[in-house]
Amino acid sequence: MKKKIIIVVILLVLVLSLVFFSCFPLGYEIESIIYDKVSGSQTIALGVPRLSFLGQENENHYSYKSIRGRGVLEKEIESFLGTLEETSCDGETYYYDRQNDFTIIEAAVIPHFFYQTITYEVRHGDYCANQSLGELSSLLGGIKRYHTLNGDPAMADDVSPYLVVTFLDGGEGEQYEMKAELHAYYVDPTKGGERKELERSKGTFEVKDGYLSYTRLEILEKAEDLTIPEVSSFAIEDGVLTLVDNYFSDYEEEIVLK
Repeated sequence: MKKKIIIVVILLVLVLSLVFFSCFPLGYEIESIIYDKVSGSQTIALGVPRLSFLGQENENHYSYKSIRGRGVLEKEIESFLGTLEETSCDGETYYYDRQNDFTIIEAAVIPHFFYQTITYEVRHGDYCANQSLGELSSLLGGIKRYHTLNGDPAMADDVSPYLVVTFLDGGEGEQYEMKAELHAYYVDPTKGGERKELERSKGTFEVKDGYLSYTRLEILEKAEDLTIPEVSSFAIEDGVLTLVDNYFSDYEEEIVLK
């Protein structure tokens, strides 16, 4: 009789323990995985619900097992994701860790009969920003490059006047930003190669619906006979920029930057 009571008590304790672990929130712990890379190190820091086990890693995928309930695990993961920067692109929501420079693109709890599997899928860097840069690069025929009128000035006709216009997207510095620089000058070989600075400016740009809008924040040089707009629009086609409102019309009929 006593043995039966002991067995019943043990079973009851086990059942209550399972119920407790299944339903009671225990929070999460941050687990960091550090990789050595050529340029330094990359840290992936994930919120792993407590009492999880059998952590596995497969390239950009991370998984953990738990005997706790699916609902409470999902709440703990949601709590962790709430500490990250929420971003969205292509109609999807992602979570960016700015400190460690990686993005969680998917987090889920997959139910099994006796346990749950917690999964994370990550990408290095700011996923949405990288996606946008990829699309931008495709549109512009590359990023952080010079778009030029009349190509290499050294190859220009040395007897006819010519206009040089360059547009650099991305601005100065290694990190890509939505900044730009525009430089235009006119050379007249018939006047001893006289060079006239028309414009040198810096600003920001955005691309929308097949057009690039360049907003000047600073005009460093300006010709007296030239009216420079605050914003210039370029039509984009196959990486070529065509100035819509040609304020250089006194020097060139059409401004097409290749």
